[in-house]
Amino acid sequence: MDDLNDPVQLWFTNHVDTIYRSLDALQQPLAQAAMRMRDTLLGEGRLLVAGSGTGCALAQLFSAGLLSRLSMERPALPVICIGNDPAVLGAIAEGYGYAESLARQIQAIAAPGDTVLLVTGSNGGGISHAVRAAQARGARVISICGLATQDPHQLGEVDDIEIRIPSEEPSRLTECQLLVLNCLVELVEREIFGSY
Repeated sequence: MDDLNDPVQLWFTNHVDTIYRSLDALQQPLAQAAMRMRDTLLGEGRLLVAGSGTGCALAQLFSAGLLSRLSMERPALPVICIGNDPAVLGAIAEGYGYAESLARQIQAIAAPGDTVLLVTGSNGGGISHAVRAAQARGARVISICGLATQDPHQLGEVDDIEIRIPSEEPSRLTECQLLVLNCLVELVEREIFGSY
């Protein structure tokens, strides 16, 4: 069972290594992101969530966690998952290009006091337009990306938070992003409801 050439053993070893390297690097930005989301929700702002590539599916899971629950019975939290309707994405992409598909929706919905959470796939394509749209609307941005993200997010606003997973491997990025998003749901639950 200690054969590192075994594909199953190698897969799990690489996963554990990425998680281990992420712990110290992500602890502070995760805490900051949870407090930002708490402040947004308690301040009657909305949380808009979107993703690119595999990040789209992860954004849907995160939204479901806030609307439903992760570990405690509690009221639903106001979260809007955008970018998951193929008809809307197709129409915007046809008229304005794929890079604008999330940005146009953010321009229409985001308002000052809102927070936009963006979950990128392995190359982060199309997210920089969404970041600029959120910033232009006065919304704060939280980005969850990997080391190989090619599309610069242009985070630079004082209130922007980047959670950068220390991996270039697409599979490890997705696995760690899911862990990070579940952690954020639980942290937000605890920040708002305590031991509800």
